[in-house]
Amino acid sequence: MPRDQGVRNRIVNYLTQKGSVEDSGGKATAVLKQAIDYEGTDAGFTQVVAAMAKAGLIERQIKGKRTYRISLGSGATNGKHAADSGVGSVEVTVDGSLDYDELAAVLLAKVARVAATPTDNGDPTAWARRRLEQLEARNTALQRDVARANAETEAVIAERDALRDQLEAAQHNLELLTDRLKEPARQHGRAAERLGPDEQTLLHQLRRRRAHAPERAG
Repeated sequence: MPRDQGVRNRIVNYLTQKGSVEDSGGKATAVLKQAIDYEGTDAGFTQVVAAMAKAGLIERQIKGKRTYRISLGSGATNGKHAADSGVGSVEVTVDGSLDYDELAAVLLAKVARVAATPTDNGDPTAWARRRLEQLEARNTALQRDVARANAETEAVIAERDALRDQLEAAQHNLELLTDRLKEPARQHGRAAERLGPDEQTLLHQLRRRRAHAPERAG
């Protein structure tokens, strides 16, 4: 029996035998979950209860977002029905959708039976060859994925190295700038220190001429 269908049957059986579930604090859903020993999540159980209410299997007294009472509905005469999926009998949930866990199990069983039975009576190895081709195709696809991943990894490494070089260059420039800022400032009042050798020679000659020139009478 599918997991979800079994939970619904347990809910219907419990409400049939024990009667309605009530809680003055608005937690009737949690009380029912504990009463039937549901081991799944609260969200999963709430979805089951909501689907059952929509199908008329149960009735709920709700105010706001709280459920104060859960009782058996008029549609609870038979809590399950089956649908023919083409691969066997698969239970259908109360909201009309397939129980996908059960469907997956049925499909897997059918695939296993088909895989175990050769379909080509003339060549018993035909199935093995087809299976080998499938595996080779899968292996080729995986190799492409690995090559793509390696290429992406190399691109990331190259980008990382380029960024590292840029960072080192920026740090070097910052160190040079720091060293220059630490150098003592030149004395701007001494203009001669800012002149070249030729200019300094000319300035020295002018000073000598001025020192030997006769003073003019006032």
